Amino acid sequence: MNSSLFDLVEQTNRSIFLTGKAGTGKTTFLNDFVQKTRKKYIVVAPTGIAAINAGGVTIHSMFGLPLRTFLPTLDRVDSDLGNNIVDLVQHFRYRKDKKKLLREIEIVVIDEVSMLRADVLDMVDYALRTVRRNQQKFGGVQMLFIGDLQQLPPVVRDEYILKKYYPSPFFFDSLALKELPLITVELTKVYRQTDEHFLKILNAIREGNPYEIDFDALNKRYNPAFEPNNESFVYLTSHNKMADDINQKKLQELKGQSYFFKAKIFGEFKENQYPNDEVLELKSGAQVMFIRNDASGERKYYNGKLAEITHLNNEEIWVRIEGSSEDYQLKREVWEHKKYTLGKDRTIEEEVIGGFEQLPIRLAWAVTIHKSQGLTFDRLIIDAGSSFASGQVYVALSRCRTLEGIVLKSKITPEVIFSNHEVEVFQKQTNANDRIEEILEAEKYDYAIQKIIQKTDCNWLKNAIDEWNLHTRNAQLPDKTKVQNMYLSLKGECENLSNIFNKFEKILLQKVQKYVSGDENWHNIEEKVQGAIRFFFQNIKEKIFTPLKDLYAETKGVKGMKGYNEDLKIILDDLTDYLEVLKNLHLLDKKLFEEDEQSEINTKTVKVPTHIITWRLFQEGKSVTDIAKERGVMNTTIIGHFSKFAEAGTLSLEDLKRIVPNDKIEVFKQQHQTNTYETLTEWKNALPVEFDFGEIRLLLTYFDHTKNHS
Repeated sequence: MNSSLFDLVEQTNRSIFLTGKAGTGKTTFLNDFVQKTRKKYIVVAPTGIAAINAGGVTIHSMFGLPLRTFLPTLDRVDSDLGNNIVDLVQHFRYRKDKKKLLREIEIVVIDEVSMLRADVLDMVDYALRTVRRNQQKFGGVQMLFIGDLQQLPPVVRDEYILKKYYPSPFFFDSLALKELPLITVELTKVYRQTDEHFLKILNAIREGNPYEIDFDALNKRYNPAFEPNNESFVYLTSHNKMADDINQKKLQELKGQSYFFKAKIFGEFKENQYPNDEVLELKSGAQVMFIRNDASGERKYYNGKLAEITHLNNEEIWVRIEGSSEDYQLKREVWEHKKYTLGKDRTIEEEVIGGFEQLPIRLAWAVTIHKSQGLTFDRLIIDAGSSFASGQVYVALSRCRTLEGIVLKSKITPEVIFSNHEVEVFQKQTNANDRIEEILEAEKYDYAIQKIIQKTDCNWLKNAIDEWNLHTRNAQLPDKTKVQNMYLSLKGECENLSNIFNKFEKILLQKVQKYVSGDENWHNIEEKVQGAIRFFFQNIKEKIFTPLKDLYAETKGVKGMKGYNEDLKIILDDLTDYLEVLKNLHLLDKKLFEEDEQSEINTKTVKVPTHIITWRLFQEGKSVTDIAKERGVMNTTIIGHFSKFAEAGTLSLEDLKRIVPNDKIEVFKQQHQTNTYETLTEWKNALPVEFDFGEIRLLLTYFDHTKNHS
């Protein structure tokens, strides 16, 4: 099933709840998925420790959610009770880089979803719809929920408030999921237990069906006076204090010196995310448990494996791992706290922002139900009394490989077996185990084509070019006529490309419908898409990207044009991103773009026009003579370059005085106020002999612009 399940997640946009009994491989699937997927993903979890263990981040930190309960209403609410919709939206003023990241995501994976409250999931929905400017549920992002609802439920402090808006606190009762065709896929093969009789008991407990439970076989494990001798048992408790008291009592009973090992914490790592005690007190003879898998590749231990400390000092710790005849020297390990960032090529990258370095063990005479999730033990002591909450009896018993490995401190009675009707109904209504192939076949082609349409859509260009044109009106451009003509040309190209795209979309959707009904060959669709992508790439690159890039080269660094250049750079960045996306598109498993020299997106600027070089040197404080000498030309040539800037209004009077002597400026100004000669020759004849044509052209352009814009 796992390969079909991967294809369902990878090749459709269907949102999925992946569940399964304890030990069915949900975490394994998650690890495999993030290794293989081509989709841009993030992994989040409801709690700090769950996020660290899943290799992701917390839901609240990823989406900037408030900690208070969310009430999905526009009505005013008491701020002490929670946030309404208006309060919530104030939290979505993300930084530019966070906005870009959230707009790139294709799939959000939420692990340990049994602990996720419905109102928190609705906040995620609002966050994604707001930042992505997309009113589809979750802003059109695919959701993959992973967890077991028969295990630990959400923690709800103000249940009476939540009940006003939600039927239950479980994630599936969120308002967002009411309008989403969510399906449930259940992993059924249990890898942890192999005894069919024990599995039958566990399944009946999980489903809350006391009539199917063999209480006699279960309670044969009842031994309230049991104390382990030589074999290593773990005492499973419902509360932290119970586990801590047992571990401390056992540790104090050991003779010998205590050694203390303090964690090293660097970067950002909050206390509620610590995966282990900040200070470990250990002695020789202590029973410990590994709390992560061996990262070295030697596979000496795994998460939940027991060991005994054989000898230690302030620097070294040696343990005898259960089942081994040799001592093993422990090494400290690092748990990483990550955040997601958007890379230069628009890939989503994991950035390590903090770490927690500590020994990968904890005292293990006792452990809580919460901390045992995902662990496997050979021998357990369980007190499944009335203090166990719903789902905890199943979690506790299912940690052990065999029924024979369990000792019960109190009998298990029908009263502690809970049936969660809401969970049963939801999973039964949405279960799609026998429809995976059918859904995949029905949706993968439509998803693949919709992705092509979304990524090739160039309708956004028209608005971008129009917006850029508005910015040109207030900019002091060297050649406004040239820029206006370019705008008109680009606008025409954009309208033409938009029309072509709209026709392409229509034809493509028709072809897919024909393919599904058996009247079209998929190879023909591939060829059509390949041709379209090549067409859009070449035309947008040559007719829009390159002219704008060349224009940017002319104005980049010019004094007084910073704001204009920033606006132009945004369009160039968006165009670069668009072209890069086209180059990396796939249709199902087929890469569509064949690389060649013509497909190179060169974002480096072209040769800068000569008058721009002159202007930049002038802004650096160099004189006309210095510039002429450096560039190997006559002074009159350099003076001629400034006429373009005078025409655009970029040249100030202070600039002009650095180019032409002040007495000449005054003489020309007097003549300009009383005369309107038509040619430069007429001006030359009317002015003193020391005026040259370059100076006359510059002064005439400057004073004409000043007169026309006064």
